[in-house]
Formats: sequence, structure tokens, C-alpha cells
Amino acid sequence: MLYLVGIGLADGDISLAALEVCRRSEVYIDTYTSIADERRISYISELIGKKPSVLSRNDMEEGSAMLLKKAKDADLAVLVVGDPLTATTHKTLFIDAKKAGVSVKVIHAASVLSAIMGESGLDFYRFGAVCTISSWSEHYKPVSFYETIAKNLSNNLHSVVLLDYDAASGSSMGIAEALRILIEAEAHYGQKVISAKTNIIVLHNLARDGQRVVLADVSEAGRLRLNNGVTSLIVPAALTDVELESIGGMYGD
Repeated sequence: MLYLVGIGLADGDISLAALEVCRRSEVYIDTYTSIADERRISYISELIGKKPSVLSRNDMEEGSAMLLKKAKDADLAVLVVGDPLTATTHKTLFIDAKKAGVSVKVIHAASVLSAIMGESGLDFYRFGAVCTISSWSEHYKPVSFYETIAKNLSNNLHSVVLLDYDAASGSSMGIAEALRILIEAEAHYGQKVISAKTNIIVLHNLARDGQRVVLADVSEAGRLRLNNGVTSLIVPAALTDVELESIGGMYGD
């Protein structure tokens, strides 16, 4: 049996069901799709009585056949920060397991997406499609996120914008770089979606020490000093009175 086990966003999020599975299974932890540092691995090790084996990007992708082979004959748990199946990597592992005749069970936990929406103070029902700003290089400058934001705004919907995550550094793209790419995409499309005065919500290290949620315009947000960790953005549509009240009460000045 293959178990895809969500361990939530903070140390205390791991569920009793997850602990039960881990204590009877061979345990691995995915360090590719999100942050699972040594401190958190040590915390989990103490809870389950053994240290999970660390899975890199190669282990999760090219090496996934090894995991499935083991899961055919024994219980194997892959721990996932946040909630399983929100990343394509985990969906692919799930599908490959089914194709290989391996039984799969998912144990869900808190997701960064639900945390982003909740901590923002905005109405869950007013969010449109999610998009990601990927890191640019000389010959690779994807801008499809701009089209998603523009479409959401045309429907008066908020946009969750995830920032490219680098497993090697244990941090997502810096806020200044993300905003630079947003402005360059605006220059390319010219649909007046983003400007220096556009209000955005910056969400940094949710459920972790040093959490910050800030409403600022693009020029102000670019000057924020944020530590390493996971940063996400929201480009809000027109705010309702209730949303404005929520923002003021939860993290406004």
C-alpha cells in the first residue's frame, strides 16, 4: 500500500491518522515540492520513532518506480508538506501507482491554498484560477500567469499567484523578482492589469514563525524585507465592504 500523507503547514498539524500510518510503514518525506527542513524532519522522527528517508526531485520523478516497487509488498508512506495531490508530482505518483496495481490511500491535511485564501480575509467564492510566476532565464520567459490574472479580473475574481520554489535554497522566488516579472509581463501585454499602484496582498511563511500578511501596492511591496521561506501573492479584484472590513480587522493598519 502506498500512503500519500499530508503533514500540514506547521509541526502540530500532523494528524492521528497520519501518525498511525507512519508508525507501521516505511516512511519517506518529499523535500522537492515544499520546505521540509531538518528541524521539521527531527520533530516528525520523534513522533513516529524513526527518521523518514528524504526524497529529492529525482527520487520523486525518475526514481518513483523504486517507491512503487516497495509499495507492492509493504506499507510505504510518502510525507507531503501541506496537502497531497495539490502538486502535479503527487498526482503523477498516484496515477503511476494505480497503473502498476499498487493500492493508494491519501491522508489529507491543511493546504497552503486554503491558508492563503483564509488568511487573506477575502471571500473564498470570489477566487478564480490559480497561476504561478516561474523564474525567468535568457531564453525562457513564460507569461501565461498574466493571462490568468487578466481573465480573473475581467470576471471580478481574485487571483492567487504562487511563486516558483527552489528546493535547493529552501525558498520561493523573492518578492522583488516576482514583481519585476509582473511589470515586464504588463509591458508585453499592455492590458493595464498591473501598475506600480496596483494593490496586492503578500503572504509569507503562513503557519510558520515570522508569518506576514501585507496589503500594499506594487511599489511598496517590492521594498518588503522577507526572510527565506514560501511567499505567495494575491491580485485582488474589486473588494466588497465585507472584505475590506476583514482585511482591516485581520492585518490592516
